[in-house]
Amino acid sequence: MSGKLIRLVTGMVCTAMLGGMLIGCSDSAGNAGESAPASKGSGGETQLLDGGVTNATGYPIAATPITLNVGILYGAHMGDFTKYEIWKKIEEKTNIKINLKVYSDVEKVNLMFSSRDYPDIMLRMDPSPQAISDAVDAKDIVGVDNLLQYAPNWSKFFESNPDLKRQALMPDGKLYGFPYVAIDEYSYNLRDQWLINRKWLDELGLKIPTTTEEFKSVLMAFKENAGKGSIPKNVTPYYIQYGNNIGGQFDLYGSFGVYTPGSYFIVEDGKFKSQATNPDLKEPIRYLADLYKNGLIVPEAFTDDWGKYTAAISSSPPIVGSMTSYNDQNENYMDGKWWYPMAPLQSPNGKQPLIRRQTRSIWPRNFVIFKNNKYPVASARLADMLAEPEWSMTMNYGKEGAAWTQTADGKYQLTNQKIDAEADKGLGNYGIALLDENMFKNNIVNENVNKEGTREWAYDHIYKKALPAKSLNYPPVPAGLLNDMEKQRLLDLDKAINDYIKTTVAGWIAGKNNVDDDWDAYVKKLDSLGLDEYMQLNQKQLDAASQLGK
Repeated sequence: MSGKLIRLVTGMVCTAMLGGMLIGCSDSAGNAGESAPASKGSGGETQLLDGGVTNATGYPIAATPITLNVGILYGAHMGDFTKYEIWKKIEEKTNIKINLKVYSDVEKVNLMFSSRDYPDIMLRMDPSPQAISDAVDAKDIVGVDNLLQYAPNWSKFFESNPDLKRQALMPDGKLYGFPYVAIDEYSYNLRDQWLINRKWLDELGLKIPTTTEEFKSVLMAFKENAGKGSIPKNVTPYYIQYGNNIGGQFDLYGSFGVYTPGSYFIVEDGKFKSQATNPDLKEPIRYLADLYKNGLIVPEAFTDDWGKYTAAISSSPPIVGSMTSYNDQNENYMDGKWWYPMAPLQSPNGKQPLIRRQTRSIWPRNFVIFKNNKYPVASARLADMLAEPEWSMTMNYGKEGAAWTQTADGKYQLTNQKIDAEADKGLGNYGIALLDENMFKNNIVNENVNKEGTREWAYDHIYKKALPAKSLNYPPVPAGLLNDMEKQRLLDLDKAINDYIKTTVAGWIAGKNNVDDDWDAYVKKLDSLGLDEYMQLNQKQLDAASQLGK
């Protein structure tokens, strides 16, 4: 690749990362979000925008150097954002220096919103939906609809994907930021893989289980052979982080034909439905209770936090016999032969086993422009630069040559190697990118699809056929679709109902109570907690979201 192209790619990446954090000027802030197109002066020269700073087209974006303060949320697994090379490349390409401020936690982010002490741009910061809604209502965030004239890549994306655009709209039907887009079927269409410790199976002369009965027998063998071969004395045959969307028990429910996406509520054909009161849930709960009774699930499953969960599944050598995980785990171990993806198990009831989907969605506001930003057009142009393919590849995956290479026919080949150097890292969903279905299907080469045992291979060969025929997950909706009284009521009901479900089901699994004896009283209690009202408010919110942009 030529030096010129390399510089272009790197610059695009830096820009994308900055874009994810921008929260723009509001329409009340001098109508910054409605900048007029550049015009020709009397001598034919192009007048500069943003108060005489920004070029309407071409590079650099800023005619003279400018600085943008950009906020981003700390991610323990992301390393030191400030050392990423992309910021330097953005500055070289655009004349825009990124002054990065890393917020240590979401509490600090929400404090920033409450104090209204905003940066110029916000990348991923995970504020509460209500914080975003309140900031939009206060005109603290710049609407980008009128900035799309300077962002043709994003304009084209929104026009071509009205369903995804709808996810980004606020209740007033307008856009308030640029998204992170990575519509990769291997990523979004599967939540967790179900992994089995293949090394232990081989040592014991066992096959990968295909039924719930075989699974229990395998787990019993792991327990009975603790301290033998590579099976440690402190073995955990089946690890779950109870109640958690990641690593929880929900895929086991799916083996019995009960789909729960990470909560006990689904959306089918636009209708909000409860799986919490589905009598079919009793069968997988009885099965989990039997595993717990036999010591195949440990008590820590109910108390482990995120740190203990990640430590348990990444222990080297392993202490776990089976678990679910989004990522492949083989890279954590010495010979890459410990773990193998396992299909959801066939239960005695004969129903189709199911694995969980994720939602086909975008991160709608990973590049937000705040009202105090003096350069909204430059910011929008930066977001658009980061939407170019090579910049998006760098922003999302990391540096060219480390995370990806360009092939002779112009495609982008992923190296699938672990990136350790901070400078070479990409922001992933902490930044901004435009990688749509066409990019993944026709322009990105991922050799993992042919590498047995990887997530991509497992999706094609094991999980795709186990997905429900249609998405049953709750779709992304913005805050503000209900009035203040309804929103507070929904929050109160959500906590009371889901806390009760979680506590009650935990008691059944742990053998403190019996699901069959208690089921009718459990359903009655949910009714008394306001389940019908909870269902109605969620349905009202879904109906309102379906009308956005129409």
